[in-house]
Amino acid sequence: MTRVVVAASAVYGHFAPMRSIAADLVGRGHQVTVLTGSVYRDEVRGTGATFEAVDGAADFVFEEKAADPERLALPVGPAQLDWDVRNIFLQSVPGQHSALQRVLADAAEEPVVLLAETGFAGALPVMLGAPGRRPDAVVGIGVLPLTISSVDTAPFGMGLPPDYSKEGRARNRELNAAMRTQVLGGAQRLFAGILADLGCPGRPPFFMDAPLSEADVFLQLSVEELSYRRTDLPEHVHFIGRLPEDPGTGARLPQWWADVLDAGRVVVVTQGTLANLDLGRLIEPALEALADEQVLVVAATGTDREVRGVPANARVARFIPFELLLPHTDLLITNGGFGGVQQALAHGVPMVLAGQSEDKLESNVRVAATGAAVNLGTDNPSPMDIRKAVDSVLSESGYRQNAARLRADYAALDALDVIDTTMRRLMSRTA
Repeated sequence: MTRVVVAASAVYGHFAPMRSIAADLVGRGHQVTVLTGSVYRDEVRGTGATFEAVDGAADFVFEEKAADPERLALPVGPAQLDWDVRNIFLQSVPGQHSALQRVLADAAEEPVVLLAETGFAGALPVMLGAPGRRPDAVVGIGVLPLTISSVDTAPFGMGLPPDYSKEGRARNRELNAAMRTQVLGGAQRLFAGILADLGCPGRPPFFMDAPLSEADVFLQLSVEELSYRRTDLPEHVHFIGRLPEDPGTGARLPQWWADVLDAGRVVVVTQGTLANLDLGRLIEPALEALADEQVLVVAATGTDREVRGVPANARVARFIPFELLLPHTDLLITNGGFGGVQQALAHGVPMVLAGQSEDKLESNVRVAATGAAVNLGTDNPSPMDIRKAVDSVLSESGYRQNAARLRADYAALDALDVIDTTMRRLMSRTA
């Protein structure tokens, strides 16, 4: 029997989709081991999969990393991206590699198919020639906006739209080279040093390209429009939509839930579950901006921190199941994590976006390019700017029409079926 190893870095936004994939594969009869941070041990076991922890520096608590004073002192954008890449993802490679080798050794003679999300680079050493056992097949799962370099686009992390003209492609080549050698040059050198220490010969590919370029198949959790059209996209890359939502059965709804059902218009605002240390960045300005509007504003904080200045037309909760809330939502104001914006688009909900950290800079530019959102291009929008953007999205039909078009694109794809079909095809080759 072929063993399936699902691997995820110890970052919740990377782990959560892989947990869902693992649960589905278990339900379809696969023998599944999940390799990730020990903080997710109980969640993994709840899926019916076998849990294995990564080793050493790879086994961290992400919230502690995110709150590192050195990281917070850096400006959002390329500088903070460089810190995250070096201190969260690349320093995890040795511990991910050793743990993966342990799991592969435990499999003995069994064939192994590995599903590794974008941020789990622990399979790259053996894929690039380091001593050890290579999985019999490797499937990359794209949980971030597509990161691979292209002649048609500026590099991931710069938040620039594509340019297919002759001049634009010259710009793209120049910017991609600068990203590899200057902006993220230190991270690339760290990656090369880590691989050399693990016994990899030769010069490695760019670390942001490698999880995609080295996989046998790469399945991107999105629709192609959110990754731009790329004439040089490798043939083994496929867009598979998004994972299905938990139906929300049994979820505890707030006492004021009837207000949502009765409201003429509902605007939801959230800062997600990571960039919510300061609710004055987006939630509080949004509440101020819409205090006099004929809408019900629902703020999902993701934290126990107090929200200041809550107006009469607003309702606040730490958590609300978005799979239940979005069908009643006319507009989402968000800082724009990739998973969250895709969830909104899958429901046909247009957005106002205001986020620059982590993957948000890139994600928000891509969503705005679809015509389904206004991107304010800042982490700290003013109430006036928020109100103007909300008025535009609610009054101009194009935003909702574009969101509806993308909803249809998502509805046409079944990510879990594609993953299972891909797994079975690869298993037939390894049997």
